[in-house]
Amino acid sequence: MSTFIEATSLFGGAGGWTASLQEDWEVWGPNGGYLSAIALRAAGLVAPEGHRPVTYTGQYLSSPATAEIEVEAELIKPGRAATCISVRLIQNGRTALQAQVWTTNRVSGPERLDLQRPATPGPQALAPFEHYMPPGHVPHPFWSHIEGRPVRFIPDGEVDPRGAVGESWYRVKDFPATQDVFLDSARLMLLIDTLPWPTFHRSVAERPAPFIAPTLDLTVWFHEPPQNRDWLFADSFAPVAGGGLIHGGVRLWSEDGRLLASGGSQLLVVESR
Repeated sequence: MSTFIEATSLFGGAGGWTASLQEDWEVWGPNGGYLSAIALRAAGLVAPEGHRPVTYTGQYLSSPATAEIEVEAELIKPGRAATCISVRLIQNGRTALQAQVWTTNRVSGPERLDLQRPATPGPQALAPFEHYMPPGHVPHPFWSHIEGRPVRFIPDGEVDPRGAVGESWYRVKDFPATQDVFLDSARLMLLIDTLPWPTFHRSVAERPAPFIAPTLDLTVWFHEPPQNRDWLFADSFAPVAGGGLIHGGVRLWSEDGRLLASGGSQLLVVESR
């Protein structure tokens, strides 16, 4: 089983690299947050020295096979204070992911945060998801890399009276401390991409749902670098569903109450069962 660092590693240079997509990072194919994490790491390879990611916008254009994939990264708006980078993941001539990443080296300016992390127990006081699962439950391979501890578990057949909202702690397993801010930030994308779907399920009694809903796009705003903090608190929501679409979002917090990133996506209902 590959670690996150191994599974998102890039080989090559001069703006063109190759990544090897791993089977153990699949949900309905290679996980979208996993693909976006590769794209963000590629952006970090061409970003000016001292820059950090501030905005990621990606479009999932096709589902690639679990195999090698080409990765292109190009500066499309160079700048000392702000740079925009275009990234593409291509397999057999077909673009799987097209993304743009803004980076900056700015650190000074107004400081304000009108949000607070929800008041919940910390991860050490909560049981892992596995504690609630029936015997023989086999999650998608992707989840073998993520340890999760829900504040409130909603079993099958029940719905959360608050609607499609969730609060859980997560950590990426086998993730050592790093000085690479793009790598450190890339793990946040796994959760922001993936959590709207299970959060939507919290408001639906029929599980599994009689359809799947892959992510069409992903936007992430990075507010502060994670600074190698292990546990991440996910405040997730999926408040809108209709017309074959589900919309959801996630805010990620550190244990010490810093808002690290927020973002969201549209999911397309594509399959009935």
